[in-house]
Amino acid sequence: MSEIQRIEYALHSVSEYIREKYRTRDTLEIATKANTTDFLTEVDITVQKVLINYLRSQYPDDVMIAEESGLDSIGTSIPQRCWMVDPIDGTQNFLRGLLPEFGVSIGFLQDGEPVAGGVIFPITGDVFLAQRGSGAFRNKVRMSVSALDDPSKARIDIDFGSLDKRSQHIGKVDALLQCVGQVRSYGCSVMGFCQVADGQQDAYIPFSVKPWDVAAGMLLVKEAGGRVTSFDGAPVSPFTAERIGVASNNVIHDACLQCLNS
Repeated sequence: MSEIQRIEYALHSVSEYIREKYRTRDTLEIATKANTTDFLTEVDITVQKVLINYLRSQYPDDVMIAEESGLDSIGTSIPQRCWMVDPIDGTQNFLRGLLPEFGVSIGFLQDGEPVAGGVIFPITGDVFLAQRGSGAFRNKVRMSVSALDDPSKARIDIDFGSLDKRSQHIGKVDALLQCVGQVRSYGCSVMGFCQVADGQQDAYIPFSVKPWDVAAGMLLVKEAGGRVTSFDGAPVSPFTAERIGVASNNVIHDACLQCLNS
């Protein structure tokens, strides 16, 4: 199987477990990590273990990077072949019962750039897959970003990040809030990217995202015809995730950057 086929297989392999734990989520033990709203559950740990063990069995020489269990260290050099796994993006949404606003993400990178990636939303069963140069697909149907070119009619998702870092960024959005039509804040990075790729939203503005949050999502947006840059319009990659500022349909990208930097 190719990398994209293994990604799809791996995503499906953990979905039933997540659905079962979602039904009994009130019984889960919950810990916090960096701050009081950054949650960790046995589901995150188990899903990551299953995915990493599977990928290692297929690609024993590849580098594995993931959110939990000490695999979140990013070295100083970019590996030739690398996998990035987010076992549950949107853990707080999972725990609070928001649907379908949490997903599992797997990205495969070569020389620092995503070449295959996928996201599954276990409750709905929706699967988003992309391979570099081959397009982006939702449930086997090719996706494309929206063609909307008027920011005053645009729908954007802003992820303001954790409370302890929010003050560093919130000033950027003042002008943006006055020029875009609709604003959402779902608190799930992979959903932000998937919705832009599928034309459901016109832009996603994330603050303080991590490499595993974006490895698959960036590729989905780009392969659907969109654009992902820093707040100053510079190129970005999962290895420079902290610089990512705007993912959009490309048409309103410059307008978003202008507002954010005004």
